[in-house]
Amino acid sequence: MVSAATARRVVSPLPASAPPAARPRPAGNGTRVEMLTRPDELAALVADWESLAAEAAQPNPFYEHWMLLPALAAYGAGGLRCFAVWQDGVLAGLFPMRFARGYRGLPVGALSTWRHRNMMIGTPLVREKTATQCIAAFIANVPAALVEFELISTDGPFYAALTEAAPPASFAWFVRDAYARAVLARDRDPRSRFNSNMKNNLRRWEKGLRAAGELEPVTLQPGDDVGRWAAEFMELEAAGWKGKAGTALSCREDDRRFVAEVLPEAHRRGRLRITGLDLAGRALARHIMLGAGDGAFTFKIAYDEGYANFAPGIVGEVENVRQFMERPGPQWLDSNTAPESKNYARVWKERRTIQTIAIGVRALGRVALGTLPFLRLAKRWFS
Repeated sequence: MVSAATARRVVSPLPASAPPAARPRPAGNGTRVEMLTRPDELAALVADWESLAAEAAQPNPFYEHWMLLPALAAYGAGGLRCFAVWQDGVLAGLFPMRFARGYRGLPVGALSTWRHRNMMIGTPLVREKTATQCIAAFIANVPAALVEFELISTDGPFYAALTEAAPPASFAWFVRDAYARAVLARDRDPRSRFNSNMKNNLRRWEKGLRAAGELEPVTLQPGDDVGRWAAEFMELEAAGWKGKAGTALSCREDDRRFVAEVLPEAHRRGRLRITGLDLAGRALARHIMLGAGDGAFTFKIAYDEGYANFAPGIVGEVENVRQFMERPGPQWLDSNTAPESKNYARVWKERRTIQTIAIGVRALGRVALGTLPFLRLAKRWFS
């Protein structure tokens, strides 16, 4: 277990460094696509990047500069190919990708979404008014036979613009993966749809928890010490199965470094939400969320597994739903979960389809994608 004092040290904000000189904007009218391979090249775009994020067709905080640059520093920028699309001197799109010389066992160069293990959304930032043109310009200039967009929601404007910029009738599309994950919507309160068994269980679980002490809702306030909240969360998470498996945030230096920069900055920007429950004055459950336009994404959740008989994870999430519904804030909350995660299924009732899509943008890429369904079928036959 990581002590609170140790966790507090690792989430202290890092000292600020001097910002790099701004990158000159391309002169003249028309569309220009630049490929950037170093974090310092990206850092020089911060002013234009802020404007792009504010007007993005579909928000993705993980690709805003205050999250992506710390992620590159913490997790490494190997293979980075970040494409900046300029339209009439304005930054219209940013596509963080990584290059690989092979794809799914095939000897064909591919660009795939750059992401790290703590993000399960890969939507690039494109301006809403020129989304289709921006995506088309990117696809026309990619130095690879195919491009793969990982973890794109099919109900959003980016997916709609992608189908216009690279219609399946003209480009080879291959849906490598698809799954439904939980979403919380302000106008669709899931509590009204709890069945009688769920309601009875909640009463029983809460009664069992209250027998151990006072059960108190908590929420991060603007003036709170985010370092203390982060330390408390990391200690709670490390005490459970994630700590034993080595996947808790406190178990890895890169995760600690990332959290140390991102959470204080998110709090400073008013983009950090943390809700939860305390039991007898100690953290029982916590839910960390990051603001994204009119919505938010879950970052991490944790609960005290010592009270497993009383389902603290579910009780804590019902409390998070209550706070979400009864207080001003985001209109929606994306669970940001992998396909195998079932953490929210019993509480949240809305679902969003997430797909990973590969598109053949050159003849070789189209041929390669055309063979993949047959390779999948052959693998099933001979496995």
